[in-house]
Amino acid sequence: MSVLSKRLTWRTRTWYGLPTTITVSTSNMHKVQADRVTLPHPGVVNTVVRAGLPWSTRLALTAQHELGHLQTLPVPVAHSLLLWVLRPRRNGGRMRRWAWGLLAHQAVWEVAAEGYVLFADRRAWHAPRPRWARVLYGAFWVAMMLLGLKSTYEAVRSSPFSAAGES
Repeated sequence: MSVLSKRLTWRTRTWYGLPTTITVSTSNMHKVQADRVTLPHPGVVNTVVRAGLPWSTRLALTAQHELGHLQTLPVPVAHSLLLWVLRPRRNGGRMRRWAWGLLAHQAVWEVAAEGYVLFADRRAWHAPRPRWARVLYGAFWVAMMLLGLKSTYEAVRSSPFSAAGES
């Protein structure tokens, strides 16, 4: 089997009972099936955070990350509800706030999913990486956390163009 054709399929259940099938491959396409909903997608984040790892470790951690999205689903749901509750109650800048909100949601979910990997499989997570890959991995954590904080703030703050005293 060549590196180009390696694939890992994992069937499991989330902690809240959702049946899940996760398929990851070296072609960098993933498929997550939760119950009857299937989501094929490219592994953009996994390309960055798995850089420099052997293929077997990369596939195992990628599958763990994809499962982490489902295992930590309550975190981004709670975050989205918080954004909804704290949103400014006026019409101006609605598209801007929605865009920031979506960006915040994705950043929070990526941090939660990778945090799940950290705690679910510490041995694999500590696999030896080249120095440049460790720097890239650290940059992922810093960038996603800052992006999550900044975009959450931007999604709930009042518009700079609002009249004085208006929220």
